[in-house]
Amino acid sequence: MAESKELPGNAAEGQEPVKPADDRVVDVPAEPESPTSYRLRRAPRYRAFGFTGAAIGILIGAVIALSTQVAGDYSEQTILGYFVAIFGLFGALLGCGSAVLLDRRKD
Repeated sequence: MAESKELPGNAAEGQEPVKPADDRVVDVPAEPESPTSYRLRRAPRYRAFGFTGAAIGILIGAVIALSTQVAGDYSEQTILGYFVAIFGLFGALLGCGSAVLLDRRKD
């Protein structure tokens, strides 16, 4: 019969016995030669700039659409929808563009 060797432990209390370690060689790094310095890069959040620009554009488009006279066969809601879509798109583009310019300026 083969005997299994167990290291001392609390196997009787429901815990697994401790198994012997492998014969692997592990490289332990020596003391660091010099402290490592890190540069924290603070980049603008493009999504926040885009959403903020879109929100401002939508607000400006709504104010302009509601403050002008309706001309032609278009209803006030149609003009409002067009202005909100157009100014929202331009606002998002300007917001993302300003984020790109801020990111390039920091480097």
